[in-house]
Amino acid sequence: MANNLKSFIRVRGNDEVLKLVDSLVDKVNDSEDDSVVAFATTFYDDVELSEDGRSVMNTWSNDNIGAKWTTMCDPIDEGEFSIESAWYPPTKFFARLFEICFPVDNDVVIEVTYEDETYSPVGAAILKGVECDPEDYDEKQGMIWVEEDRTLEDPTFDKDWDDEDYDEVQMNFNESVYNRQQELLEECRRVIDLDGMFFDDYEEHGI
Repeated sequence: MANNLKSFIRVRGNDEVLKLVDSLVDKVNDSEDDSVVAFATTFYDDVELSEDGRSVMNTWSNDNIGAKWTTMCDPIDEGEFSIESAWYPPTKFFARLFEICFPVDNDVVIEVTYEDETYSPVGAAILKGVECDPEDYDEKQGMIWVEEDRTLEDPTFDKDWDDEDYDEVQMNFNESVYNRQQELLEECRRVIDLDGMFFDDYEEHGI
């Protein structure tokens, strides 16, 4: 059984692009389709479905989203939402979301923090456009940078939920995970303009 990985996505841009993102999130949540199908068909036009149309083919999902399955988790508002995926952060979806947003706001920036349910990995990603003449810009060639940490260990793993200090230990660990994600996100901000990779190059390197 695959580990679940949760990604929190924040789109930073103008009012028009935030409304676009919110409308897509609402479309997923309002759909009567299977949650995986609803997610894929909202953000992609060429989804490969099973013969009965009730599921997304795993090979298509891996090739286009970056994980075996991905679903909407928590809609928030104003360009913020969270998703869950199997095993991996769906970086190809992050790139797809950028491609949808960029024509509406050329200055859009997408920030992501994520964590596996085992906390290996915990990570962050930033996607942004290339600074160049708009006439020379290929909207599919935004930049991405990802930072990960696989060293965090959950101190509650060997504890029982009714242990006297369980709640305090869990709260402190959750805070440390959040702080580490923010450090990784800040590192992404620092590095992306220097070493950020085009989406296609990122995928070719298998990162």
